[in-house]
Amino acid sequence: MSKKPELIDLPGVGTKQEEKLRAVGIKTVLNLSRAKADKLAEKVEGLSESGAAKLIEAAQGLLTDPTPAKKIEKKKPTKKAEAKPEKKKKAAPKKEKPKKKVAPKKKKKPKVEVPLRVQNTDQRVLRIARRKKKHMPKFRHEQTHRWIRVSDNWRKPRGIDSATREKRKGRIAMVSSGYRTPKAVRNLHPSLYVEIRVHNPSEVENLDPDVHAVRIGATVGARKRLEILAAADAKLLRVLNPGISDEIGEEDLFTDLDLEED
Repeated sequence: MSKKPELIDLPGVGTKQEEKLRAVGIKTVLNLSRAKADKLAEKVEGLSESGAAKLIEAAQGLLTDPTPAKKIEKKKPTKKAEAKPEKKKKAAPKKEKPKKKVAPKKKKKPKVEVPLRVQNTDQRVLRIARRKKKHMPKFRHEQTHRWIRVSDNWRKPRGIDSATREKRKGRIAMVSSGYRTPKAVRNLHPSLYVEIRVHNPSEVENLDPDVHAVRIGATVGARKRLEILAAADAKLLRVLNPGISDEIGEEDLFTDLDLEED
C-alpha cells in the first residue's frame, strides 16, 4: 500500500506553513483540496489568494490516482460461433393502440355588434384620457383655505408676488393646458356619445343618433324645450338633460277633487 500523503509533502509547504494550516483547521491533504482559495487566504496569515489556489491545486493533484484504469477488451467471436446461423426471433404480436378520445367541438360565440360610436373612438387615446382625469388635481382659489368669504371656485391669481402664479412647489395647482385630455376624446360623454349643445329644434336635423347626443342649452325656455324633445324623439336622438317631470293634467286634478268631496 502507498503511504498516505501529508501536508508537508506538498511543494512549497514547510514546517511553519504546516503549523499555520493546522491552526486554521486544515490537518489533511483532503481538507486542503476541498477548501476555497479566497477563504483560505483570509484565515492563513501571509498567504495570498493566488498562493492558496496553487496549494489547493497541488493537493487535488496529489490525491488523484495517476495510473489510468485498464480498458476491458471485448472477446472476439470464435469461428464456430460465426458458422452457426443466427436464429430469427419470432415477432411479437402488435398491440392495438387505444383510440384517442375526440374532444367535442366548442360552440362559437355569437359576434357582438360594436356600436358606431365605439368604433369611431381610439381606445388607446381614451385610456390615456381616463388616466389623466384620475390624477387631475383639484383646482381651488388661492386664498380659500384662509378666508371664509372666499369661495372654493378657481380664480386666476393676478398678484405679482403670488406663489401659485409662479407655480412654486407645495402650492395649489395652477390651471394650464398640460392638464387637458387629448383632443380626439375631449368632448365625449362617458357613454362615448359626442355631446352637441342645442338651442333650436332646427339644430337637431343633421345629427346622427348612433354618434351624437343632445344637450339642451341652459337659456332655452319650457316651450322651446318641448319642441326640441319632440324633434329628438322623431330622430331617435338621446337627450342628456330633458329636465321635464311628469305634470298632472287638469282632468286628473278634477277627478281627484271629486273623490275628496265624496
